[in-house]
Formats: sequence, C-alpha cells, structure tokens
Amino acid sequence: MKLYISRHGQAVSHAETDALRPLTETGQAALLAHWQTLRDSGIEIGGLVVSPYLRAQQTADCIEQVYGGLARVDCDHLVPEASPRQLLDWLLQNPPRDNSVLVSHMPLVAQLTAFWTGSAQRVAFNVGTVACLDVDVAAADGARLLWLRSPGESISGR
Repeated sequence: MKLYISRHGQAVSHAETDALRPLTETGQAALLAHWQTLRDSGIEIGGLVVSPYLRAQQTADCIEQVYGGLARVDCDHLVPEASPRQLLDWLLQNPPRDNSVLVSHMPLVAQLTAFWTGSAQRVAFNVGTVACLDVDVAAADGARLLWLRSPGESISGR
C-alpha cells in the first residue's frame, strides 16, 4: 500500500497556543501549487488522516481543494510530540485507505519516516514536504521510502 506523510505548510510563528497557529497566505498558496503539481504528475490520493492542530487541518483543506471528495479522519497521534510507535499501533487498529496522506508536524514526520523505513538517519522535512512510502505493515522497518518532494521541486519520478 502507498501512503504519504506530509508536513503542514508554512504557519505563523506565534498564536495563543501552538495548536492554534494557522497557515500563512504564502503557506496556503505554496501547498495548493505543490499538491496541484503532484496531482498533475499522476499522484492519486485516497484519504486524509490529520493532526487536530489548526495548521495541519488547513493543510488538509488545501489537499482537499486540489483533489476533492476525500475521506478524512482526525488523529490525536499525529501531533508534534506523538510517538511513531503509538501512531503505527493506531494505524493497525484504524487502517487508512490506500494512497492516504498523513498530515502532521516536525519532529514526528521525520521520526515516523525514519522509524517506519528503518533508516538510521533522520529524514529532512521542510514545510509542505511530502514523503511517499510503500508500506508492507504498520511497524518498524515495515515500509520503504519511494520519494520525498518539497514545494517548488520538480517532479521527475514517482
């Protein structure tokens, strides 16, 4: 199964709480362009699993705007300080649709990608970066990183 891990777009620096930091207008525009490029390159999306934080919700809104008609599930295990192991346990109990996007934050996206693929090195995620994983099982070393794309990068292979 293919799954995508996406870091939220560019957000404002400060808000009442970290969970309430919204995307900037520039961040929203970059996300829309990035996901349109991914769609135009043939990337299909089957659903969204989203952190409850505002900037992740707004990122999911941008993906939804490009793709439309996506099933969406909120997941408390996608917050920045969450444990990759607990998220994978949650995914075993709540299997996402093929080609779903997990929308989350640093440091979780980097930790999750490394843990899931068995990489000894932390994977770099700029704002808006998307990783495509070929997933065998929701467990350590249970996936393979196919590609990583940030907004503004050209799409050469999928």
